[in-house]
Amino acid sequence: MVKLARCGRMSAATGLLLALVSVSIGFAATDAIAKGDARLQARALVTATNGILTVQIQDTTGQFTILTGASHPHPNQTVFFPVGTSNITLRDATALQMFVNCSTPAAGLAGYTTVNMCTTPPVTVSLGTGFRTTYTLTNWTVVQDVVINGTTLADTNVRHTVTVTNRTGAPRQYGLRYMWDWEIAGNDGSFFRTRNPDGSFTGTPTTFVSPAFTLYEEVDNIATPTFSVFATVGGGSLSPAPTTPDQLRYSNWPTSIGSAWDYTDPGSTSDSSVSYFWGFANPLTLAAGASASFNQYVTTQISAVGGPSAATITPVPTLTQWGLLLLAGLVTVLGGRSLYRGRRS
Repeated sequence: MVKLARCGRMSAATGLLLALVSVSIGFAATDAIAKGDARLQARALVTATNGILTVQIQDTTGQFTILTGASHPHPNQTVFFPVGTSNITLRDATALQMFVNCSTPAAGLAGYTTVNMCTTPPVTVSLGTGFRTTYTLTNWTVVQDVVINGTTLADTNVRHTVTVTNRTGAPRQYGLRYMWDWEIAGNDGSFFRTRNPDGSFTGTPTTFVSPAFTLYEEVDNIATPTFSVFATVGGGSLSPAPTTPDQLRYSNWPTSIGSAWDYTDPGSTSDSSVSYFWGFANPLTLAAGASASFNQYVTTQISAVGGPSAATITPVPTLTQWGLLLLAGLVTVLGGRSLYRGRRS
């Protein structure tokens, strides 16, 4: 797979042109040409929006993208790269298989084979402000929800939830990976920093084992960002709560898309992605007939994922304010002392 332009970066004008087309065969055909991948044939997309954020999904694969909506301060801008470059992987550690929607990259783990999730076509239905895609696999059912929450800029986010169900009569070992391909305001090479606690922006691929931060931020430009994108990791006040991964990676997209699971990043990237892993080193166990859900959120407003907004932060008095308070107190004390002396004389 090859994206447009040098090192996978499209121009802002090209990204905006793609974002302006909501549901059309032309959009998907452009996407297919951009990727240089014959599997991505001309196809129609379905769309949900609340005016602030927009989700587009390919209903025969469940692959999706996120854009800003017409009522966003920066309307019709990309957040994810157009449909076809982000994916999910179900690791079946019992059968040594990697199920991917919807392609067959390298397995990324010794002894495993890759299986296309769409061998049996998935079923996508509308949820009003999003979509549910159900994959029926050997031994498993995988349900993906991509839903827009909120009605205002301050509270709008997109929730990405995958629910895995073991349809066999015995426990099975498994893992799950989300891989999101960023394109912030037409820039395919976004920069990353941790939030809460805050770190510095970087363009160097970084792996976080058992991440302790609750959020991270992505921008198209460090000095003058068009807008920021915030995504969850774990904790916070959202419901359902984000599911803390075993491992989080800010990665080089050509590397992450080439593998269904593990991969080795180069020293830098101009085409970025993020991968979430659950059951990375040690597979998880799911009882017979049991289900497990994994949640994460994306937004352009930190307040929409549990972070403080400017309106809710209590200002700390500045030195000038403290000086005024001290001066007022001093005047009061001196005035009282003068009055006391006057009464004694």
